[in-house]
Amino acid sequence: MELFTVIFKAFYFTCTITPIFGQALVLTVLIRSKLLRDSDNSYLLVGMLIGDFLICCATLWQFALDFIDLPTNEPFFTKGQCLLMEAPNIAGIVISQIMTLSLAIDRMNSLRNQMAYYQKNHLKSSMYWWGAAGLLGVATAAMPQIANDIGTVIHYTDPTWPTWFRWYWMGFSIIVSTAVLLAYLLVIVFSRKKNGISGKNEDSRANERRIVREKLITKTVMRVLAVYVLFWGLPSLVYNITVMFNVSLGSSFGLFMMLGSVLCSCGNVIFFLMRDDIRAGAKSLFGCKQQGMYSTNGTTVQKVTVNTVKVASA
Repeated sequence: MELFTVIFKAFYFTCTITPIFGQALVLTVLIRSKLLRDSDNSYLLVGMLIGDFLICCATLWQFALDFIDLPTNEPFFTKGQCLLMEAPNIAGIVISQIMTLSLAIDRMNSLRNQMAYYQKNHLKSSMYWWGAAGLLGVATAAMPQIANDIGTVIHYTDPTWPTWFRWYWMGFSIIVSTAVLLAYLLVIVFSRKKNGISGKNEDSRANERRIVREKLITKTVMRVLAVYVLFWGLPSLVYNITVMFNVSLGSSFGLFMMLGSVLCSCGNVIFFLMRDDIRAGAKSLFGCKQQGMYSTNGTTVQKVTVNTVKVASA
């Protein structure tokens, strides 16, 4: 059992620290590249990176508490410790989920009405999403902290969330997760509808390219949904249902929900680095010479819709 615990904690720590470096890399690439900063959904990607970063940092603080409390064999969270661990984690999850939804809707709009999509002010619309995600994240993170007394000493296995907040968290998780799933499924629908209309007047070669593009979009969306459902949707659903019937058992499942959130962050970083433009920017950052459309001496970058269908988290 001790060996299993050591292996599990090592795996958990690796999955937590790896996205932090990946998020820093992607954020640096976005900041350095004007072409990427001016791309359609780059501002939304930044919001998702911030949410995932908060999740991973809060989880790292949990690891630190394990080492701090280990000599006493009586792990506990004071109010301050709980604020540093639980509040950023909740805020990060909320921000990451809202920005995931924003990216899904952004991709859906890009396929539903392409002309109107490229004419709108993407920075302005991103500011609305940032504001909604930030305000909801801070408010949600503050709810359980306000409910607990300032002098509360909380054992790590004790349930600390009031019942009303558990209902709120379950409702938020179900509503946002369902909206994300529907939005990404609509991405597939609008993609096929658009390709079907454009394919009527195309020659055979153009029609083959259209079919390949449609398959790539479908494959990318299904990968995104698989990561989202397996690492965030299912663990969150199991936790929320369990905790409503058995608080102590549900609190144990909370660890797996947190593990799922950091695994989702890992998946988000991988999806970001699968984009040709971000991957090329990362190689350029490390001094690797690029050839072709992403050459360091070139001035043009193709924007491929398939590569912008990303999740991010949590």
